[in-house]
Amino acid sequence: MSSLKWKKGGATAPQGFLASGSYCGIKKKRTEDLALIYSEAPCVAAGTFTLNRLVAWPVLWSRNSVKFPYHHAVLASSGNANCFNGPTGEKAIEVSLRKLSKALDIPKESILIAQTGVIGVPFPIKKMEKGISTLYQKLSLKGQGAARGILTTDTRAKECALSFKCKGKEIKVGSIAKGAGMIHPDMATMLVFITTDLNISKPLLNRLLKKAVNETFNQMSIDNDLSTNDCVLVLANGLAGNKRITQESEAKGFYEAMLTICKKQRFEMVRDGEGITKVCTIKIQNAKTAREGGAVARQIANSMLFKTMLAGSDPNWGRVAAAIGSTGIPVDFKKIKISFNGVSLLKNGAPQSANLGKAKKILKKNIFQLEVDLKRGAEEIDFVTSDLTKKYVEINSEYTT
Repeated sequence: MSSLKWKKGGATAPQGFLASGSYCGIKKKRTEDLALIYSEAPCVAAGTFTLNRLVAWPVLWSRNSVKFPYHHAVLASSGNANCFNGPTGEKAIEVSLRKLSKALDIPKESILIAQTGVIGVPFPIKKMEKGISTLYQKLSLKGQGAARGILTTDTRAKECALSFKCKGKEIKVGSIAKGAGMIHPDMATMLVFITTDLNISKPLLNRLLKKAVNETFNQMSIDNDLSTNDCVLVLANGLAGNKRITQESEAKGFYEAMLTICKKQRFEMVRDGEGITKVCTIKIQNAKTAREGGAVARQIANSMLFKTMLAGSDPNWGRVAAAIGSTGIPVDFKKIKISFNGVSLLKNGAPQSANLGKAKKILKKNIFQLEVDLKRGAEEIDFVTSDLTKKYVEINSEYTT
């Protein structure tokens, strides 16, 4: 039986972690635009980054510095992506690292950086430099300001934490995250920072993070755009005092905890998506392979016709069938089943027209599930997507103005 227990807080729930958030003027609106997570003990770290070939300055730094043997901090900012803005963008990274490493008396290589916001705008180096001066002084066990300091079009902070038992030791895992638009598989406009006091090897932590990201953040979609800035970072400082874990067989409890955290943050991102009114979990059942199931789920989730169908609460199962067929997978139409919350609309090739009314009521809810049974094997995949509304168009048509 799982020993997972939800805890209050976010990134500071595990032992030895402090956090803070503050306003320095990157954003026009006076709300936190800087965030800092700091571990009093050195951590092993791992990260996954956007697959976009054109990336921002913070990704270039962190993608390389995450290879450093140990880390102490994550510095993040919002309101400016620090991307495609020339030499001033690179200088902003250098100045920030120099300022924070001196203040905390740690090597600059032990600092990971993440930034989010508008692309192509000169970065306000002086404002951030001044902001760092107060940011590290505000470090505390509360640190809720850090969760707010990474938000852009998000409407609320996203933080969570839980604990589990590992050979008699209580291990805690915490997280803060942002994400509301440009959410697409292979990473998205998201920043996710995970902390834990587990004692674990760096190679194993890296493998487990990649596995968890593939099962969660790479199985979600709000729109079809791939970001230049996103990353998921995890820091483990070992202060729980467990014997160091080096084998995957020993890390089942931790992986379950990290996967649960990632699933919750995935759902919260989609629920807080730009203009979103509906969250739909797509459950692909009995696929031949995990890759096949993922391809079907992704095709449905990213279909503009499916998304607008959700927006209008229209149980048009033909949109789903068309998306399945467009993958090129040799699915037998006479075998597949399409349902919403268990109410079937297509079964063994025959429309279930008597259920359309029930399905429409389901689609009027804010949260529901689409089940697609391919009857080709035994693999199951879950993928979280959303509707597409006029509000989404309004938000993104005025993003820089």
